[in-house]
Amino acid sequence: MQTRCPMCGYVFDPAELQCHTACPIGARCALMCCPQCGYQMPDLERSVGVRWLRGLLGWLRPSRPASAPTLADLPPGRSAVVTDVEEIQGERLARLAQMGLLPGAEVRVLRRRPTLIVEVDGMTLALDPTVAMRIRVAS
Repeated sequence: MQTRCPMCGYVFDPAELQCHTACPIGARCALMCCPQCGYQMPDLERSVGVRWLRGLLGWLRPSRPASAPTLADLPPGRSAVVTDVEEIQGERLARLAQMGLLPGAEVRVLRRRPTLIVEVDGMTLALDPTVAMRIRVAS
């Protein structure tokens, strides 16, 4: 696995690095140094803290079933029916309801890039990708 140094852009293989002798942690050191510029960065594969944080975030992140695609998953030209709007509350949810993005509404994706453009009840809307990822659809 190749790693790119964020400081100088040099590409190197972390497996080939030798731990520098000045490291006070020694063999359990989770830092790696760029061979070109010496920039120190965490070795994400060896760091206990990073593994712990990934596990915690994976536990906190709600798992979504593979059978429930979102509006962001649909390709251009595809139509679907909104089944659920997750984790959107307050003013943003009210605005989506005013635009017709409610469960049961038929939505057609017109374009995905540079922004997601959908059509709902004859009205064309541009949606933020984070909002589109929270709108569940069924084909």
